[in-house]
Amino acid sequence: MKLTQKLTKGLALGAAAALSVGMLVGCSSGTSGGSESGGEGGGGDTFTVGISVAAGQNSTLQAIVEGLRAELETVGGELITADAQLDIDKQIADIDTFVNRGVDAIVVQPLDFPTLSSALQRADAAGIPLFGNDALVGSDVTAEDLAPLRSHVRTARPADEIAAFIDERIGGQGKVGAIGIAAPVAQLQFFVGEFEKEMESRPGIDFVGTVGNQSDDAAGARPLADAMLTQNPDLRAIFAYNDPSAIGAAAAATAAGKRDQVVITGFNASQDGIDGVRDGTIDATWDYRAPDEGQLLGHLIIESVLNGKEIGYHYEVVSAKLTQDNIDQFVPWEERIEQIRQGTFVGVPID
Repeated sequence: MKLTQKLTKGLALGAAAALSVGMLVGCSSGTSGGSESGGEGGGGDTFTVGISVAAGQNSTLQAIVEGLRAELETVGGELITADAQLDIDKQIADIDTFVNRGVDAIVVQPLDFPTLSSALQRADAAGIPLFGNDALVGSDVTAEDLAPLRSHVRTARPADEIAAFIDERIGGQGKVGAIGIAAPVAQLQFFVGEFEKEMESRPGIDFVGTVGNQSDDAAGARPLADAMLTQNPDLRAIFAYNDPSAIGAAAAATAAGKRDQVVITGFNASQDGIDGVRDGTIDATWDYRAPDEGQLLGHLIIESVLNGKEIGYHYEVVSAKLTQDNIDQFVPWEERIEQIRQGTFVGVPID
């Protein structure tokens, strides 16, 4: 069996799979080293997993959590969540709390993987299997890089596919800009950097640069896109790292009377992005497949910890393109989560 896999099956584009974001259950406030939910956990007969969530208010991360919870429930398992609230010290304390509670496995979405090393080593020394979600950027990782994680699931954001989509839509010629996040989020910085390299490698494309969205929403993106269009009146495309930023860019292009001139793409398949693709506000988004990632993490835990089976150390879930051509086949995240809970969701394989 290959020990590292790129997963492209089960793209959640249609009910035939039987298998953006709706109103999902987030991480509620609690005590014991972080904001927690999920009951007593640890030390009893129930198979219990703890997850340290980097930012519990983030709807995409919430969907990963709920996909994981739903998969664990298929075997009677319980998930305890702890919200690090973007605080690395809190995340360290949360991991230590899970160890003290004696959970059966820990999943971590690291704010900074190297900084968590000592806490993860303590959990490993206590005999608790560790699983990671987006711990490191890039595909070229080894088991040693990921240690002491038993297995790792990464979101593969296809910058090359996004660049190719834009290139095709503008006929291989013209100016292209990007909106990234201003905060130092490694996964997103890597993603936008890969897009920049893809654009700069295309001979007919003049890449005019990336600007950072300070507020991570449409309101923050709007003035950035306004300025980009003012400085580059012949701009042909704007790539945005998330759907709210794409919506803000679309508002700027519409106000400038240039919406038909400018191709606009988002990412994540949040509800505003799905609605935007449907009504033509933006041209495309990419489905992050957050519930799919959560289910995969749960499947890996069940097979490895409960069933004692061999699993790979690194898996990638490739995001799926959504345009007006296939948007009606999109299965909303909350529906996927319910299908996971019912055991009818056909997710990604682990072997």
